[in-house]
Amino acid sequence: MRRVWSFPCFSANSGSGGSTSMANKPTDQLTPRRRPSQERSRDRVERILDATSSLLGDTPVDKITTAAIAEQAGVPIGSVYQYFPNKLAILAELARRVMEEVDLKTASLIAEDFGVLPWDRAIDRAIDATIEGFASQPGYLQLLLSIRPTPEFRAITDESNERVAAMLAFHPALQRLIPANRIQLVTRAAIEAANALQDWALSEDDPALRNQIIVEMKTLLKGYLAVYMDESSPYRRESP
Repeated sequence: MRRVWSFPCFSANSGSGGSTSMANKPTDQLTPRRRPSQERSRDRVERILDATSSLLGDTPVDKITTAAIAEQAGVPIGSVYQYFPNKLAILAELARRVMEEVDLKTASLIAEDFGVLPWDRAIDRAIDATIEGFASQPGYLQLLLSIRPTPEFRAITDESNERVAAMLAFHPALQRLIPANRIQLVTRAAIEAANALQDWALSEDDPALRNQIIVEMKTLLKGYLAVYMDESSPYRRESP
């Protein structure tokens, strides 16, 4: 059974009586007020994000307030507002952090495996690592299902998809096989398709169904890339 969460309309002052829909707020509402430059400040921001992740593990996202985040993090609420204008900005930064961490791990696998493992096995390993990376993050599933459908968080998802697509596009193994005028489009299309199935898999409670979706995700992605990897394909660029 798929996990079902309500999609509340968040306000920039969520948790303190605000009522403006998130979809009507400018994207700078999701931008941190300042980026910490000192180690102590960076540690405090990480504590705020860790506390938010912990709360998301067992508290509905619309019930989480900045005061609760401050208490969980063990910092004054003024410290929260020193770095973030509202709860939405904290959630956005948490989503960005999780995606960057998972993308980095996936990139490391891509760099290690292509040219060593058969390309289809390398794709399998990258998908498994990505799914495991997101599933292991406390509270990320609720963040994904409750917040990601909004336009503002789509921008964060786009950043991640562009980052992973670029990793693939600049990999020498793919550059030898995919025409230069198509490689950016091909890798981005592959990531967008995989991302949709990934979200579906992560939203399912039934482990058997989740595994079946992951199998289909691998089949779809490898089938698409096989058009370029197959030696008989007219799209394949011959190795020099």
